Amino acid sequence: MSEFKLAAGSHVKYGCISTELYPILRQGLAADMPRQGFDQATAPAQEAIPARGIMVGELMAYFAACAAFCKATSALHQDNEQVMGSFVNALQSQHGEKPQMAELENIALTAGLPVILEIELAEDCIIEADHQFTDASEAEKSWKLWRSGALLREGGIPASWIKKFYFPRLLDYRDATSSKNPRTLEQTTDCALMVGGLMQVWHKDTPADLLHAFRKQYGRINFSQHSNFDDTALERFFNLNSMLDPATRLLNQMTIWQDIDALAKKQQIPLM
Repeated sequence: MSEFKLAAGSHVKYGCISTELYPILRQGLAADMPRQGFDQATAPAQEAIPARGIMVGELMAYFAACAAFCKATSALHQDNEQVMGSFVNALQSQHGEKPQMAELENIALTAGLPVILEIELAEDCIIEADHQFTDASEAEKSWKLWRSGALLREGGIPASWIKKFYFPRLLDYRDATSSKNPRTLEQTTDCALMVGGLMQVWHKDTPADLLHAFRKQYGRINFSQHSNFDDTALERFFNLNSMLDPATRLLNQMTIWQDIDALAKKQQIPLM
């Protein structure tokens, strides 16, 4: 099996959801992390891919964040079907007003939003090929062409290597009154990055082309918001009103989910 190393100082990205941030801060990323993906019935070329190493990349980190977010959101809504149904009805009938529902507090604690970790390697690390794009003998091609691979390091990735995390624009109820609100449009643009990750998997588009088009249109290739990765920064993030207030966190979960679904449908990509 051909392997090659990324040099110390290289930057890689890892996609997950916000409920994982504190555990990662405390423990880092384990040497073998479950690979994020969609159901095999709706996602091509993902069967028989071993859970080995830590999947890192560029646009594929946004695919991982999207997959983790969609699965967690679907599970949360299924587990709390009645309450979430009432919440959605309240959003539709009280446009722009925050539903007053005490039941949302415990549910919102488990509502994770998509995030991207930016990691700076402190030592040379071996990368194995991403089997979705190439076979196991083409690790270098996997990284250089697709910017995706499994990082293999005994002990995993220490939290001290994680320098930043990126997250989508978060809305409040005033923002949600219009789809043309600048903050709403910014969140939709953030969702387009995740759908770009879906496009890379489904259509085998190269990330360089997708990211070049994204940068040309929006002037960036990351989620619109970012923060350092440390205790103080995480405390500040989770104390944002959009995260701290249960109804507002769930509002953002819904608007992000709806945007991903709508954008994916335009690409004829099923989510679940």
